[in-house]
Amino acid sequence: MKVAIVEDDPGTRRYMEETVKSLGHEMCSAEDGLTGLDLVRDWEPHLVFLDIQLPGLDGLEVLAAIRDEGLDTIVIVNTAYGTEDHAIRALRLRANDYLRKPVRHADLIPMIRKFDEIVAARMAPTALPEFVLERKCSVAIGSRLDNVARAADYLANEAEMGRDRPLTLGITLGLVELLNNAVEHGNLGITGHEKTEALSDSSKSYRQLLLDRQQEPDRMARRVTVELRSTRDVAEWLIADEGEGFEWQSFVGSADEPDPLALHGRGIFLATLLL
Repeated sequence: MKVAIVEDDPGTRRYMEETVKSLGHEMCSAEDGLTGLDLVRDWEPHLVFLDIQLPGLDGLEVLAAIRDEGLDTIVIVNTAYGTEDHAIRALRLRANDYLRKPVRHADLIPMIRKFDEIVAARMAPTALPEFVLERKCSVAIGSRLDNVARAADYLANEAEMGRDRPLTLGITLGLVELLNNAVEHGNLGITGHEKTEALSDSSKSYRQLLLDRQQEPDRMARRVTVELRSTRDVAEWLIADEGEGFEWQSFVGSADEPDPLALHGRGIFLATLLL
């Protein structure tokens, strides 16, 4: 995967560069907004980590240019406490996710791995004859997160129906968030508090929590099912897990005034902006 880092703080930039390299990815970086925008245009990275507060062009201006020019890249904005308004503006400009500063391995490495799976799963949309008016399909995945990226990519492309690729990418990322929720919080029964506590400890602690839940036969027998119906005008995905359920309405209802740096409810918040 080609990863670009646009960050003016030398210590943060070096830390992120070394982490990306240690995971075996190609890496280029820039320390100001104008150079970063030229880097994205010329190098065409799959993934961009973009600081909001940059000299010259700020991160929001760079992001707006990336989207206005239709550059097909995943953009993660780097946010800090005190910049919540900027983070929300970035998400409304179609940033695909956000990374909290100061950057930690426990946050950075899982995010790179998640998007690496998504990039690997993406395929060029196939041309669809104009006489195809509707598509339907049913998908079932087990309670393992390594199934999610491929399933989301398939469901987005199956619903594509001639829509443009940037839209298909946003749908893929939104479906990843919702399917992750269905597996983690639905079928495996991991609460928001348990996840936050494990991630605060380390990414290894969270992986161990997942492994522990996957050792429980009853939970691992559960599946996530998706019913897709897509026409030329609208697409609908009905996602159902086999867990106990939760009060999702409260998260959707608070989407207009979210805390963009909070972990709890993050997946639903992102999906409301991506889908």
